[in-house]
Amino acid sequence: MVCNESWKLNEHEQSYPTHDLELAVIIHALNMCTNSLLGRRFVLMSDHIGLRYLFDQSNLNARQDRWLARISEFEF
Repeated sequence: MVCNESWKLNEHEQSYPTHDLELAVIIHALNMCTNSLLGRRFVLMSDHIGLRYLFDQSNLNARQDRWLARISEFEF
């Protein structure tokens, strides 16, 4: 399955650092395809290498922590 979606960044999102923007895109895609993805194993691909180490970070901001909790609901 391929999910295609776009949206315009609001003024707060425009000030996010690059790794947060990449994570926001993943969260947005997961929110759009939740019904199709929950309970299924899938491959999550990104070209932003910094996201590979996100789960190993000990000091996350509240937004990143909330997003990681959301991502953890899925099997990827």
